[in-house]
Amino acid sequence: MDEVPSRTELRQQTRRRVRVIGIAVVVVLLIAGAVAVFAAGGSHETPKSSPSTVARGNNIDLPLGPVSADSAGAAVTVTPDQSQQVLALLNIYIKGATVEPLRSGKPTTADLSTVFDPGTLARITTADRSVMLDEGLPKVIGDLDIVAQPITLVGLGDQSGNLTLITASVILDMKGQTTVKGGPLHIVRNADLVLAPDASGAWKVTAYNVSVTRGGAGLDTPTTTATSTTKAATR
Repeated sequence: MDEVPSRTELRQQTRRRVRVIGIAVVVVLLIAGAVAVFAAGGSHETPKSSPSTVARGNNIDLPLGPVSADSAGAAVTVTPDQSQQVLALLNIYIKGATVEPLRSGKPTTADLSTVFDPGTLARITTADRSVMLDEGLPKVIGDLDIVAQPITLVGLGDQSGNLTLITASVILDMKGQTTVKGGPLHIVRNADLVLAPDASGAWKVTAYNVSVTRGGAGLDTPTTTATSTTKAATR
């Protein structure tokens, strides 16, 4: 015949059960917490780059994207200072060639000689003017929204290990309400710009490949224009 547990033994059994239950609850909570962290993004996946709104009004602030370099000789790098120099030049170009003429409704008056070398400057102010400059379009009133993909920079070194070229890939999506009834003016610009240092060491655009699509604001149909120069290929 089984013995009936004493009160002391019953209390000890109860305490053991409580401890076991408590440990089980803690384990469950830990598992639940781990699942929640994982679901909230606990993986090591790098978030994808997203476009950035870089302008409202006349202020431009382009986002820097990936920066890399390749070389025919010793390894080269594009330094943070050089990256910022390129972004500063692109800011000058976009403000002078796009923002100011769209705001004024008049031809650009910006001095772009600090951005383009003499040969390239001659082309953008003559044969390629309609592609490189946003002139002759309805005047934008209110906000001019410019959304840019992060600017990708790639450097190229020569056999002596000197950084000789930097390419900048630019994608801009611009919208603004104009004085013309209808939808807002919409401009999408895709540009690959090649920069090289001049005799003084200042980086300037020496070649480009640009495509521009414009629509809205009373324009009959969206128009796409493209142009390119290959001067840098001979360097």
